[in-house]
Amino acid sequence: MPNFIMNFRRVTKPGQQGALIDSAVETLKGSNVQGNVSVEISGPAIGDPAVINALLFDSLSDVEKLHDAFFSNSDPALAQRFDATNALSAKVTTTLFRIIDPIEPGPDDQPGPGKYLHRAVFVAKRGEASNLLSTLQGIRSNMPGRKPMINMAVAGNPDVVRIVTPYRSLEELQTVQARRRESDEMKSALGQIAGLTTMIRATLARGVYNTMA
Repeated sequence: MPNFIMNFRRVTKPGQQGALIDSAVETLKGSNVQGNVSVEISGPAIGDPAVINALLFDSLSDVEKLHDAFFSNSDPALAQRFDATNALSAKVTTTLFRIIDPIEPGPDDQPGPGKYLHRAVFVAKRGEASNLLSTLQGIRSNMPGRKPMINMAVAGNPDVVRIVTPYRSLEELQTVQARRRESDEMKSALGQIAGLTTMIRATLARGVYNTMA
């Protein structure tokens, strides 16, 4: 089971989204690791939409092997693919996440990845990251059906906790969100989260390629 995610977030240059998606897929295929490619279709009004490459690793040693192949130029084609993909991007952000809790399918889930990925980034008040994590884990444990992934960055902002939830359809997303809005337990939990955070940023992405599909 994967324990780490190397997340590449590439903001698309104008008119290059299709080319960037295709290049991101080919880059993932050529990396010989598991992962997925998704395209943000909804996010904050001030945010720039992006194409996301998520590479999955069992251990940090596996991550390091990919770094070694890239920086030693032992696999020139690998470096060329990454450079070509990045050249289609206006901005590239790379984050290595540790998976704290994995996605757990619900009893009624069908095999295979979700069509959509909802990613929520929670920024904790300074010194409250561990309390925020515990609160989110408590909410997750009480969720009926499918349980989302929780992860934190190996390096970067230590106050960030991220939740990733797959959905089979937009209709399912709407149904789940409506149920949570009506839940007194969820309302209480959201109040706790508000007291522990300085910002929450959520995006919805459409999956376009997955090695585990």
